[in-house]
Amino acid sequence: MIKLSTYLGHVKPEFTYWYIEAVPELLQLASRRAERTLATGTSAGDGR
Repeated sequence: MIKLSTYLGHVKPEFTYWYIEAVPELLQLASRRAERTLATGTSAGDGR
């Protein structure tokens, strides 16, 4: 979420929430990436 916020130029991650919620596919991708990151304890890399 922080990387997406930075990429979009948002000052706070809360401002990015709209994009995640408005597009269900983005929410699903963000959830999967967060789960992988938490499971491995590492960065998810390029998101693939």
